[in-house]
Amino acid sequence: MKLALPSAIQPVVGPFSTLQKKWLVFWHTLNVAQRCYFSATMLCLLAIFNELPEDSSLYLGASVLALIAMTREFWPRFIHLWESLPGKAVILLFYAFIANYALAQAAGMVNDITGVNADHLPYSHNFSMLLSVPTWFVTTSILLLILLQLIQPVYLFVLMLLRPFGLHKWWHSPDYQYPVTTGLVRFFFGLFLLYQMAVFISSTGMSRGVNSFLRHIVEGFTGQSIQLNITMQDDADNTLTHTTIDAIAGSAVNDTEQAKLAEQQAELNELKVQLSAFEKNADKYERHLQNALTYFIYEYESDSRSRCEIAPGTRIIELNDYELLEITKLEGDPARYEFVVKPCISAAIGHQFRNR
Repeated sequence: MKLALPSAIQPVVGPFSTLQKKWLVFWHTLNVAQRCYFSATMLCLLAIFNELPEDSSLYLGASVLALIAMTREFWPRFIHLWESLPGKAVILLFYAFIANYALAQAAGMVNDITGVNADHLPYSHNFSMLLSVPTWFVTTSILLLILLQLIQPVYLFVLMLLRPFGLHKWWHSPDYQYPVTTGLVRFFFGLFLLYQMAVFISSTGMSRGVNSFLRHIVEGFTGQSIQLNITMQDDADNTLTHTTIDAIAGSAVNDTEQAKLAEQQAELNELKVQLSAFEKNADKYERHLQNALTYFIYEYESDSRSRCEIAPGTRIIELNDYELLEITKLEGDPARYEFVVKPCISAAIGHQFRNR
């Protein structure tokens, strides 16, 4: 039995009931991706109005919702592209391009630690590849977001051209509502996710590997070398600022200019602190990777017994019939190891090196 509201409160409840019906109609016209975009927009507006910091949980929730929406939209298109022969070729070419860089980087990491070619340590080479998976996952995500931001303005421009003729829904199913508005929101959240990704790689220390890869890509396509020397530029700006401040102090200009220069100096110092923090995070991240890889080489790749003579307290990796890589754990620091290439002294060969 449906209960009727008292006539006295119907004028008060009536507008809310009408608003609720309109809201439900609007909500049901949206698909899953559009609902995620709408919810992410509400979270961002709530965070902005409350002046919350960048690491707020509201921004994190908005990023997750936007990522779910983009995945929901582009995954069917990815599957459709994969089902075609040209699409398979493009996707495999992209991942082969990334995999080649990943293999080269993993081999370089093994060589930096051991001093020998990574071909002699196949298991460590594979483990180094696995350690670099987070970096390359972030790198491919950034590349895809950049590609999306390059394509999205063209998509929006075409939709705006087709809208006066009523053809802006031609690219979508008949039940797809608000294509232009959704495109604008998608473009905004593409930039938002790109910014969040940049903050993430800077705070975790993966920025050095990602920046190096992107810089080499740009240099390869443009043919121009990109040199970043922030320290020298900071020193030059610092010297220029001090010189200007001294000149102002000597000429007794007004306090407004001195305050402006002091503000610029404070901003410069804050930038230097941030850059120093980024460098420390990058060094810490690379040190963790090297420690994990070094431990793997010593504990799992190397041998404690061999046909070659092994010094007490060391392990070896046979490079060929005549050479070996000797690994010694340094006392006092369990994370440090010494790698030395030595001749193999076995029952048949190498006795001439015994006293050297």
